[in-house]
Amino acid sequence: MTEQDMEYKGIVIHLTRKKIKNLYIRIKEPNARVMVSVPFHTPQEAVFDFLEKQYGWICKKRKEVLEAERKAEPEKQYLSGESCLLWGIPHKLITERSLKKPLTELRENTIYMRVTANSTQVDRRKQLDGLYREQLEKRLTELIPECEKIVGKHALEWRFRRMKTRWGSCHIQKKRICLNLQLAEKSPDCLEYVVIHELTHLHERGHNKRFRELMDSFCPDWREKKRKLNRE
Repeated sequence: MTEQDMEYKGIVIHLTRKKIKNLYIRIKEPNARVMVSVPFHTPQEAVFDFLEKQYGWICKKRKEVLEAERKAEPEKQYLSGESCLLWGIPHKLITERSLKKPLTELRENTIYMRVTANSTQVDRRKQLDGLYREQLEKRLTELIPECEKIVGKHALEWRFRRMKTRWGSCHIQKKRICLNLQLAEKSPDCLEYVVIHELTHLHERGHNKRFRELMDSFCPDWREKKRKLNRE
């Protein structure tokens, strides 16, 4: 039996070759991992043909699994005692209701939020997102020029928002890149991977062989960083 990770249309596929007669796909928790089993000597072209035929089902099933995982997790209320990640490190959250203007700041290994007396869960999440935006902008000040030099492409605009299924997106015509605010929760090397990934789309629109070859050149360990990003 042999195992390898490969990418197909932006989805990481765990491919296992073993003594079986047919090709099978399973979507497993956590993170809706795509597990594909094929007979030992199945040509790679046949694997891609199989994935193409099953692509609609894969996307649908992954969405169902990810949604089920999200619902199963207790939703954060962003109140004192909860833990929030910042650059891969857990930070204790301290919230204080006040009539003063809302405030969010880092205090050693804690995140302090002064919130309004009638703040809601959505209000507090948006307040934390403000801190995430500041942290991302601060790191990207140096990271973007470094990555643009590596990739040889320049984005005209960078935006931030919460995304449910993507870490980033690239509008090729407008040369505009949008990053998921929750990247501030991940390790810094994960942010670097996503920035290089999205800039590479200014060379190549799809996640095809050329795109993967470019990523191999720009960020040789990108596959490892991608797995880390989706595992953390």
